[in-house]
Amino acid sequence: MQIQPEDIVRSGPNQYICKEGILKELSSFLSPFQSPTIITGYKSFQAFSQYVDSIPIDWQVIQHTGYSSQQAVDQISQTCTGTDVIVGIGGGLVLDTAKAIANQLNIEVVLIPTVAGTCAASTPLSVIYSPEGAFERVAYHRRSSYLTLIDPSFLIHAPIDYLKSGIGDTLTKWYEAEAIIRNANDERSQSLFVQAALSQSVFIRDILLKESIEAVQNSEAGNVTPSFTKTIEAVITLAGTVGGFGGRYGRMSGAHAIHNGLSFIEETHTILHGQKVAYGILVQLALENRLDEIEALLSYYQKLGFPTNLADLNIVDNQPEALHKIAAHAVNPKESLQLMGSYTVDEVIAAINVLESLTAMKQV
Repeated sequence: MQIQPEDIVRSGPNQYICKEGILKELSSFLSPFQSPTIITGYKSFQAFSQYVDSIPIDWQVIQHTGYSSQQAVDQISQTCTGTDVIVGIGGGLVLDTAKAIANQLNIEVVLIPTVAGTCAASTPLSVIYSPEGAFERVAYHRRSSYLTLIDPSFLIHAPIDYLKSGIGDTLTKWYEAEAIIRNANDERSQSLFVQAALSQSVFIRDILLKESIEAVQNSEAGNVTPSFTKTIEAVITLAGTVGGFGGRYGRMSGAHAIHNGLSFIEETHTILHGQKVAYGILVQLALENRLDEIEALLSYYQKLGFPTNLADLNIVDNQPEALHKIAAHAVNPKESLQLMGSYTVDEVIAAINVLESLTAMKQV
């Protein structure tokens, strides 16, 4: 029997530290290596450079803008001759690019998130998009990160929208894993580590529902508090353990399938990943006719400014065409929605329209 990458238990980074001021010690952590190459963005590297004061002049710095596409990975990899460790410094797209480059070069990767926007700093995989931003596939890597560093004193000053996006992306861990496991009809779904993944997703959900609104307020005020630290660790690190423990039972399902469909709608490209995934949770629940759970979430969504309808996603014109495009991709046999069950284009469109009606009533 052939083992698939998503069936392998992966617990998280090889080394992980969350501590105020830890980024200023980066050079000492990289002493075992001779030729580090930093893969980073522009704004993220500027913020990082100002925080750490200085970076060794012999470290190569490559600034990447755009999506984590295979084309970008191939192009950057060719410029990393002699590199023995990749240091990813940035948001999810930059970190996914860095991980894919390290995997292609078969070297270690150190990951430093500059925003608490995703669990990319703790997962041995990359989401690969086209250069235009359309979802293509998930690439699983041979290694977990050599080291992941989280510095609350640095992240407290990150743009607040990314923290909100990270909360939305992480909240979905429970809804997607629960739906996959509940609908699975095989022995593996009841295994020890799959059930551990499910328990972890409940733990994460409860942290976010209890702490995240206060964490956002703390971030706006620039104050590192226990609520803020718990929230960013849930988003960046704990979230990755759900898929790490559960494999394909703890990965993406309905909410991310909707997100991936949205990635083909140009108007949504200005909406952050986690915001679109949060919307996907509501569509997933509508698809399963779990309307009471939608009602229970709407107040929380309102406090965090999560999208709850098409207008919030900038989809105002040509809605029927957009809905068909989203639904057609979501029901693709290769998409993660299939892990919940079999659905048609019409059923997905109907679920989106149910959500439109529910949120319209709330706004009246």
